Amino acid sequence: MVPHAQIEPGASVEATDGRFGTVQSVIAQPGSGAISYLLVRHGDGLVSLPAELIAEVVSPVEVRLGATRDAVRSRIAGTGSAVVGESEQIRVPIYEERLRTEVRPVDLGEVRIHRTVEHVPMTATRSVERDELEIERVRVDRLLDQPVEPYQDGEWTVVPVMEEVLVVTRQLVLTEEVRIRTKRVAEEQEVYEVLRREHVSVEDATLHGAHGPVDAQPAARPDGSPPDATGA
Repeated sequence: MVPHAQIEPGASVEATDGRFGTVQSVIAQPGSGAISYLLVRHGDGLVSLPAELIAEVVSPVEVRLGATRDAVRSRIAGTGSAVVGESEQIRVPIYEERLRTEVRPVDLGEVRIHRTVEHVPMTATRSVERDELEIERVRVDRLLDQPVEPYQDGEWTVVPVMEEVLVVTRQLVLTEEVRIRTKRVAEEQEVYEVLRREHVSVEDATLHGAHGPVDAQPAARPDGSPPDATGA
């Protein structure tokens, strides 16, 4: 892509084997300003000369091409560039660049891998199970008539431990009976005791005075009459 240059109209366009024509106008790309093609007067007409045919812009009045005149004509004919007469309408082809991507594998080099063995100490913790025996000794001391085999009591396996022992017993013997009853017996008993009793004596003051014997005479009656013979 030829950068933008000040090429004046009428500038000479030179091929490698001689003069090709003169520049009529310069068509630049919008934005970048780079030359897209030259409209060149060649012979009796105008041709559209692509920018890739330009080898060098020597000066504003001279442009050099990188091919011979015949090669330039063949290139123009192959690309469909316009070649028109003076009186005909000029048709100018419009070009644009389009991006085309392509993926290609590229060998960037080689990698050498060396494998070494590294010893790394590591400790892992994990729960494990094991069976443990739980033993209980229960004192029984019970007399047996016959041996007892081991048996299962829930989660416990019971193993009887037996031994022969000398047994000395005590036996009660009824030797006699003593019979007891109550028998009522009546009998006479002689009891000696001294008892006291009172005796009343009446003093007769007419006979013996106030202090006479108490029991000498019977007491008179209250009405003054003598007591009777009975002394009552």
